[in-house]
Amino acid sequence: MTTQLASLIDAITTATHKLADIFAEPEGLAFDAVRADMERLYGALDQFGAIDASFAFLADRDGAGSHVGANHATQYLTDILGISRSEAISRIKRGKDLFGEPEVPPAPTQPDSEAAEHLRRAEDEARRNEEARKAKAEARRRAREINAEKQRIIQQVLRDLNEHASPGYDELHAQALREARSRGPEDLRRWLSDAVRRANLAGRNYDGEKDPYAAWKKRSISFGRPDADGLARVVLQIPRAELALLKALIQPGYAPGTNITADAADDERTRAQRGFDQLISILRSYEQGRQDNRRGVASIVVSLTSDDLACADRDTLFPTDTGIDLDAADLIRLGLAGTDFLLELDPVTGVPLSMGRTRLASVEQKLAIFAAQGVCAWAGCDKPGMELEAHHVIAWRDGGLTDITNLVGLCREHHRCNNDSRDGFRNKGFVDINRRTGRVEHHPANGGPPRTNETAGYAASAGAKIRHRALHRTTSGEPVRPP
Repeated sequence: MTTQLASLIDAITTATHKLADIFAEPEGLAFDAVRADMERLYGALDQFGAIDASFAFLADRDGAGSHVGANHATQYLTDILGISRSEAISRIKRGKDLFGEPEVPPAPTQPDSEAAEHLRRAEDEARRNEEARKAKAEARRRAREINAEKQRIIQQVLRDLNEHASPGYDELHAQALREARSRGPEDLRRWLSDAVRRANLAGRNYDGEKDPYAAWKKRSISFGRPDADGLARVVLQIPRAELALLKALIQPGYAPGTNITADAADDERTRAQRGFDQLISILRSYEQGRQDNRRGVASIVVSLTSDDLACADRDTLFPTDTGIDLDAADLIRLGLAGTDFLLELDPVTGVPLSMGRTRLASVEQKLAIFAAQGVCAWAGCDKPGMELEAHHVIAWRDGGLTDITNLVGLCREHHRCNNDSRDGFRNKGFVDINRRTGRVEHHPANGGPPRTNETAGYAASAGAKIRHRALHRTTSGEPVRPP
C-alpha cells in the first residue's frame, strides 16, 4: 500500500508541475482546445474533499500533533500543510463525520420506569445506532463524488441541528451528500437548511415531550474581525428567554436623550444607534464593578511605546490584549487615556524592568508579558493577550521563580505542548528566553534551530518594536547602550 501510494503521489506531483508549466503562459492556449481536458481534471479533483477529510481523520486518530511537538493534529495540519486553523478543524470534523463512530444521543430514562419501558428504550437506541451506521457508510461512499466546497456547506448547516432531531446527524449528513450531486452550492444550502428546520421540529419525542433544552444547548456568541472602517459583526445564538431579557434591558435606551448629555430634542441618533449605546452602557456598568473589585486593573490593555505615542496620528492603530487594534479616538471613547498603570521595558531587549509604583502580583505580571510579546510566544501563533497563560521558563517544580524574568505568555493549547523536562519526550520541545536578544524561542525536540514568533501580532507589541529599533540602531552604526 505504501509503495503504491508513493508511486501515485510521484505521478501526480510530476503531472502537476507539467500542468503548471503549460498554464504559465495562457496567451498561447485556446479555451476550446483545453476545455474538455480541464473539465475531466476538475471532476477528478472533486474527490480531494474526501481525501482531505480522510487524511485529517488519520492525523487526528494517530496523534499527528506529536510530529510537530504538539498535542493536537490541528497543529500538524497548520504547520505542515500550511492551511488555516479553521480549515484544519473543518477537515478533522468532516473526517469524523465520514469515518468516525456514529454519535447517537441516548434516550433519557426514568428511575421508576417499568421493565417493558426499559426494553423499549434499549431497542429504540439500538435501532437508531444501526440507522446511523448505515447512514455513515452511505456518506462515506458518496463523499468521493462531492467537492470540498459542498462538503463545507453541509458541515456548516448541520451545526444548527438539535441533539435529538429526527432524522439525526448521520442520517441527514448522508441525505445531504446524496442531494449534493444534483444541486449547486447555494441551492444545497437552502435545501439542507429547510431539512434541518424540519428535523428540529420533529425532534426526538420522549415521554410525550420534545427536548426542552434543544435551543439552550446551541447558545453561542462569535466575534468577527474589524473591517476597513473598524466595524465588526457579532453573531449571537440566543434562546428566547435570554432574548426577552436582553430586549427588556435595551428597551429603555431607545428614548431620545438616553446615554448622552444632549437634550432629547437634539438627539439625532437612529433607533438602532440608541439601542447599541444602551447595550454599551450596560457593559460599562458591569465593567466598572469589576474594576472596583480588582483595584482598577482594566480588562482591556493597550501596548504602545513612547515613540509610538509621539509619532501617532489619527490613523495609527495600537494593539490590545483582545486582539483588536484601536486608534486614539477609540481609546478616548473607552476611557483608556489615563496613566494609572506604568510599565518600563528595557530599551534594547524589550524585556520588562519594573512595574512603576505597582506591586508585582499575578495580574500585573500578565500585563507585563502582554507588553513584551503581545500574543502567544509560540512560533506562528497569534492568540491575543487575554487568552494567554503565564508559563514558567524554568519549571516551578525545578525551582523556577514566579518572576517576570522567568515568565512568558503561551495560549492554553501551546502551554500544554511545552516539555518542562526538556528531554525530547513525545517529540515535544520547549520555550526559552534568549537573554541576549530578549526574544522568546521555541526549541524543537530534535535539536533543530530555535524558532521565534514572526506573526504580525507579535511584531506589533511594544517589546518587539523596541527590539527592532535597537537592532536598527546597531546596523546603522548609531550608539546603543547595552541591555
